[in-house]
Amino acid sequence: MYDTIIVGAGSAGCVLANRLSADPARKVLVLEAGRAAPLASDIPSDWPTMFNTAVDWGYYTEPQAGCRGRRVFWPRGKMVGGSGAMNAMIYIRGLPSDYDGWEKAGCAGWGWRDVLPDFIAFENNADFTESPLHGTGGPLHVAHVPFVDPNELRWLEAAKAAGLAHNLDFNGESQEGAGFFQFVIKQGERFGTGKAYLRPALARANLTVKTGVRVIRVIVEKGRATGVEYLENGRLNTASAAGDIVMSSGAIGSAQQLLLSGIGPADELKAVGVTPLHDLPGVGKDLQDHINIPITFYTRENIGVGAWTDESLAASLKQWQESRSGPRSSPWVAAGAHVRSRPDVEPDLQLYGAISPHRDYVRFLSSKPGITLHSTLQRPNSRGELTLRSADPLEYPAIDPRYFSSDPTGQDIKTLVQGVRINRHIAAQSPLRELIEGEVTPSAEASSDAEIADYVRGHCTTLYHAASTCRMGNDRMAVVDPASFKVRGLEGLRVADASVIPIMISGNIQTPTLLIAERAAAAIASTGIPA
Repeated sequence: MYDTIIVGAGSAGCVLANRLSADPARKVLVLEAGRAAPLASDIPSDWPTMFNTAVDWGYYTEPQAGCRGRRVFWPRGKMVGGSGAMNAMIYIRGLPSDYDGWEKAGCAGWGWRDVLPDFIAFENNADFTESPLHGTGGPLHVAHVPFVDPNELRWLEAAKAAGLAHNLDFNGESQEGAGFFQFVIKQGERFGTGKAYLRPALARANLTVKTGVRVIRVIVEKGRATGVEYLENGRLNTASAAGDIVMSSGAIGSAQQLLLSGIGPADELKAVGVTPLHDLPGVGKDLQDHINIPITFYTRENIGVGAWTDESLAASLKQWQESRSGPRSSPWVAAGAHVRSRPDVEPDLQLYGAISPHRDYVRFLSSKPGITLHSTLQRPNSRGELTLRSADPLEYPAIDPRYFSSDPTGQDIKTLVQGVRINRHIAAQSPLRELIEGEVTPSAEASSDAEIADYVRGHCTTLYHAASTCRMGNDRMAVVDPASFKVRGLEGLRVADASVIPIMISGNIQTPTLLIAERAAAAIASTGIPA
């Protein structure tokens, strides 16, 4: 019997484990499907090398009507640290209007004025130590990358020549402009929540972490969640909770586990052989994601990632191992920007100037050196869903983000077309244009809006920001109460991860996921320990 069971040791689960086990009287159990993160997770440059490995769930979407029928690859971390142990580590909060929008959507207490102090509290910023918008006393180390490629500086100068303001701090007074992102990198090594939060708590006698276990069902008795069933070494086990069970398996895992437990749209559950226990129509709905479109240019010089050889890879790894410095201490997405696709909106595109010619984040390698300019849709109108294929807890769910096809305005595709044009404009400026040999096929052949839109549909990728499948709010389709994080209509069950995000933010979602976990931990701690 535990006081609190946390399902998932990802970005949110590690925060919850630390904060809740800080009370020595609270007995906490964490259940994680993956195991320890590998060495590649420590090395900032190596995050894409973990895709399609044992530490990646390796999901694919359903065929996307808006993407020419393609099934889009969706990697998700399956290890301690979760996707935060496999992502590009960017630290960004989003726009103040994002959180004011949450408040207007029925999430009282989530306006910018409310959340900014919480962001500051968990941040330990190594660079902006005097800024009132940043913190220096929290557990999360935040800093600029220790290694900058000279061609990233070329990209920045070209962006400025294209009319973008130079922004020194994307979490400062304004998000708009071009500059360098900050990261959860400490002394040349990834420093996500697995290290910043969970590792310091592991020695606590009241905290138990089980890895390599698969939660398959939440046990609900008389309207209250009382425990979970999980597979460990092929055997079915049960863990009971006197207090709360907190789902922190991310936008895919948490929704899937609720559905398998009979918590969700009753008719849909019956159709796949799951007995409904609690009819909650919003579970798995409102799936949101950031969609990204790259264009690549070959260069006249051997530069960046595309110039790496077996010898240079060995030398850079040796340098990193000995001093945590050099090219391997960078995630190679440090140079970027936030821009407006049109004058009447806030920044709605995030750009990256990656000194690499490889596609889909090096899943597909180029034969020549080059650069890839990414444009990411920040505030998508598209909404999708996650549903069960069957009652089998080991079968992957059907993931259908409905990119573009579910946008009634057509603005999503128009914005990304403009993103391609903005990136081409940057590439045409000095000192980048002197470096470029030419744009790579098939984007090179796309010139009209219709042709670019066709290219976007055929080559867009996820930016790994799945969210909102258990969103918080106070309407009929809301799953979670925004103050307590309790699943509506049930006792003893809460959700605290990116799945509760009500509306997608304008930026990478790891930082708001930490905000959610910190607030959920405080809400749970405030209720005390069950007698």
